Amino acid sequence: MPTSSVLESAVARLMRTPGIVKCKVLTEDERKLVSELETETSVQNQLLGMKIVNEGIIEVLNREHVVAISHSKELRHPPGPIVVICDEKNIVGEEVWERYRLREAKDSNLIWLGKSMVLYRDAVTRARGKPLTLAYRALPFPELEELDEICDVVSVTIGSLTHVRLSQRVGWDFNDPNLGTVLIAFNERKSLQWD
Repeated sequence: MPTSSVLESAVARLMRTPGIVKCKVLTEDERKLVSELETETSVQNQLLGMKIVNEGIIEVLNREHVVAISHSKELRHPPGPIVVICDEKNIVGEEVWERYRLREAKDSNLIWLGKSMVLYRDAVTRARGKPLTLAYRALPFPELEELDEICDVVSVTIGSLTHVRLSQRVGWDFNDPNLGTVLIAFNERKSLQWD
């Protein structure tokens, strides 16, 4: 896969990001593997009656460049919820890292699942009897958005099976519980040329 100076700049910027341990630009074969594994996982996974789907993977794989990062716990928290639980139309629960976002909500409306996942009691009541979906969402990746030569930056978390298989494929240690994998994708900004 030929590399461009834009891609090299992006990878160099990622490697300067605290918590990012390794980067790997995905080949077409690796992108296909990720697509197949995430599609297979979405079809097979059910958790407590919820369908699990990686909505963000489509956005990521439709970009010009896709970079897998191996990251430690030192990587900053994401700029929004990675995971949301939805009924057909509404958010029923979501991952929340910034507790200040919940100050407006009444504590009696919150059902905490662990330290970062919350269900909204009123939304759960309205969703009763409806199918629920746990969805991984695409998020921005601010460290790359600051580069002028790229655009349409998006990132997504991948499922555990994809993490293991991709890590094996690229030679990363998938057994290290302190490391995770995120895909970051972007397009090169095309300069306008006037005739």
